[in-house]
Amino acid sequence: MEITDATEEDVETVKDVARRSMEASYALSPDAIEGILNDQFNPDRLADLIENEESVLLVAKDEGHVGGFVEAEINGEKGTLHWLHVATEFRGMGMGSGLFEAARDRLHEAGVESVRARELSDNAEGQGFFEYFGFEKAEQERIEIASEDLIVDIFAENESETEDEDETDSEPQETVETDDGTVHIDRSEELAGESGPFFVAYADEEYDEQYGFYCGNCESIVEAVDSMDRIECGTCGNLNKPDEWDGGYL
Repeated sequence: MEITDATEEDVETVKDVARRSMEASYALSPDAIEGILNDQFNPDRLADLIENEESVLLVAKDEGHVGGFVEAEINGEKGTLHWLHVATEFRGMGMGSGLFEAARDRLHEAGVESVRARELSDNAEGQGFFEYFGFEKAEQERIEIASEDLIVDIFAENESETEDEDETDSEPQETVETDDGTVHIDRSEELAGESGPFFVAYADEEYDEQYGFYCGNCESIVEAVDSMDRIECGTCGNLNKPDEWDGGYL
């Protein structure tokens, strides 16, 4: 996977990725999604973002194909992440996490001290994503896009946790104790869930023998998929549908 600045050649693909992501994850009508796409992801606006030094527009590519993107804004010492989308066929590769971290790093490199992230409440699969990175839901606001009245959740960066991460230079992996012993979680291998992401869990330190999955919503271990090839957390009900994850993890 490669994460780079978007170019004008990526404009149409960015809109297509947003369309596929929103159709799969947003509890909005087709007309509402189309309105948002035409307002927020039209070629002129995206081209302006690419040229604007106060904007960040990054794309993630896998074998040359754009699978996701992130848009952020620099406003003095404050930065705001507005949109992050990954097409369904590219989910489960850590692309969402990679884009988020790259955008956050870019904002901090530009002198931003406080980062916020905005998420439409209608994104049923995105809940819990920002909390994993140490963000906390700070407030809600109503906005209007293309005549649609929408509710936005605003997440604020937890500065104390950010400082701790910088001091420890922590790796994305961690461990969890189970009845079978220590299970190793690979945070770089992320799969989409309805209430939060799932991460691949391994039974060994070398990350060769898969044990199951780690639910990012309630921090429980899921040892297996069900008869319909779904990953479902028995503790909180977080669900990953078969078309949202890569069977190669098994």
